[in-house]
Amino acid sequence: MLATYETLKQELRKFINQPTTNDEQFNQMALNVFQFQYNHNQTYRKFCRKRRVSPRNIKHFLEIPPVPIDAFKLTTLSSHPLEKTEALFMTSGTTNPEKKGKNYHRDLDIYDLSMKTFFKLAIIPDLEKVKMFVLFPEEEVLPNSSLAHYLHIAKQSFGTEDSLYFFSKDEFQVEKLVEELQKTEKNKEPVLLIGATFSFIHFLDECRNRNLNFELPAKSRLMDTGGAKGRSREMEPNEFKTEMSRLFSLPLENCLNMYGMTELSSQMYDGNFLHNEVEYHNPTKHAPHWVRTVVMDIERMEKKPVGERGIIVHYDLANLNSVMGILTEDIGVSAGDGFYLLGRAEGAEAKGCSLAVEQFLASAQQSRGDLV
Repeated sequence: MLATYETLKQELRKFINQPTTNDEQFNQMALNVFQFQYNHNQTYRKFCRKRRVSPRNIKHFLEIPPVPIDAFKLTTLSSHPLEKTEALFMTSGTTNPEKKGKNYHRDLDIYDLSMKTFFKLAIIPDLEKVKMFVLFPEEEVLPNSSLAHYLHIAKQSFGTEDSLYFFSKDEFQVEKLVEELQKTEKNKEPVLLIGATFSFIHFLDECRNRNLNFELPAKSRLMDTGGAKGRSREMEPNEFKTEMSRLFSLPLENCLNMYGMTELSSQMYDGNFLHNEVEYHNPTKHAPHWVRTVVMDIERMEKKPVGERGIIVHYDLANLNSVMGILTEDIGVSAGDGFYLLGRAEGAEAKGCSLAVEQFLASAQQSRGDLV
């Protein structure tokens, strides 16, 4: 298995390193990845067989069955023995470790390549390196957090030597951040503020209480991720960007959002720098060329026409060890080369997602290594 994995990994590396790819090239690579996952991921193979799908009887990646995202909480999805896992990323949001989504990685070579390649294009296309202020705990504090690893790679690859974290093991270091921002105002060196949405909201509240605001140097920017839903204080994305622009004196186009999830190995971004978006409050999200994001009719599992809302499905070639197709619980609308994220599934759409989970579990009950 290892030789097959290594060969496919080399093919994926070449694929990602291309400036762009067409639909035919993506489709062929997707079929190759599906063949590998069907052969080596026992739980996924059972699911495909229940759907009467195999590498022999499909010709297009949209025929590859996507796995409902909750399956990552309920069963083991891995194409290699778990003892060979180099990295395990787990979702947050529950105190029960058996109810967390788990994405097993044989290694992080493709994950890191995917992250670095598209981050550069989407966030800092005009800068080689930039001073980073990271508003999230370090990787050593949260070793199973995909976001902690993502931010570590960002800082390591694109941050200047004086880049800083502002979370200790115990607290968010607000005073330290205020001091460093004030220094940045004086020395005129651009900075990238990067981290979790809720960290920025907490800092905004602290600054409001103290009547503080900042004038960051030209070319400074902000990237948040994660959203504020379910937090102690919720804030709509449009309001968030407006408030960040005011707090840091940043142009709206320099306030960007990253959309990602533990169960994937690639990220999507606002298209401000990627496609010269002009609607900065609500730009379309864009995926890299090794990902296809499709808005689906959940009942028919058919692609929705442009402009019609449906459930978002991601086909991420970089998600090599688990499964390439992820059926999310997010609602979206496709728009040209990108998509709009509208929120979480409700009503019939949510029931459709639940049914997909039931179908997956029915196929996986006898699989070895299940966590249920």
